[in-house]
Amino acid sequence: MSPHPLHFLSAECLVDESDVVILGVPLERTVSFRGGPAQAPSAIRYASWSLESFSVLSKRDLSDVALCDLGDLDAERSLEEILEDLEREVSALVSAGKRPVVLGGEHTVTLGCVRGAVSALGKLQLLVLDAHSDLRDEYLGERISHATVSRRAGEVVDRLFIVGARSFVGPELSEPFFIAPAEIPEVLQKDVPVWLSVDLDVLDPSLCPGVTNPEPGGLSYHQVIEIFRCLREYPVAGMDLVELAPPFDPSGISAITAAKLLIEAILHFWG
Repeated sequence: MSPHPLHFLSAECLVDESDVVILGVPLERTVSFRGGPAQAPSAIRYASWSLESFSVLSKRDLSDVALCDLGDLDAERSLEEILEDLEREVSALVSAGKRPVVLGGEHTVTLGCVRGAVSALGKLQLLVLDAHSDLRDEYLGERISHATVSRRAGEVVDRLFIVGARSFVGPELSEPFFIAPAEIPEVLQKDVPVWLSVDLDVLDPSLCPGVTNPEPGGLSYHQVIEIFRCLREYPVAGMDLVELAPPFDPSGISAITAAKLLIEAILHFWG
């Protein structure tokens, strides 16, 4: 396949020649507050062209990465069909030795991602950066939604850890999943692949206001970068970035922040 016409910065490779593959999933089905995540993949791609490919933080250049952008999955189907298709795509990419970077869409896409990665790898650790626990067993009568995704994904992976959570329901705070950034080296295993899920609401909304469910008191941009630096020591199999809501940030700063974080993540993990 050829790169997507509106492709992410420096994503010029064909998929067979690539090491890292970007895939958009403009899923917006279980959103419960502010809409717009279906617009996120295109907004992030567009925003990436305002940025330089060279990172002063990693001293690496995105143009040196064999990067492909496959465009978007068809999101005009049932939620089950979309997640099954995403699972197949991620499994095929990981099995072929690629590193998938999935652009949501709502956070529910993470479930399809980890199902695919587990199918290909057998074992997987999931590290979620998120303001919300997303550990409900069901929400509004649904067992699969943005508010249950960490619970469902945790049933698939070997180990689950959540960083940055500051919004909980009932007794969730007592769950063993919640860790501080500094605890990542203490809990992650270096011999088990890691999937990273970045919900943009993990950032303080003063830095990234265009998200579906903003929650005050979040991480700084540089705290997230420090997490990326820490993860250099681990086998990161792939990642997703979710919950951007472009209509709620007309300035475009949130989309630019999302694009910059993707550049830094790719260069820190696979550059």
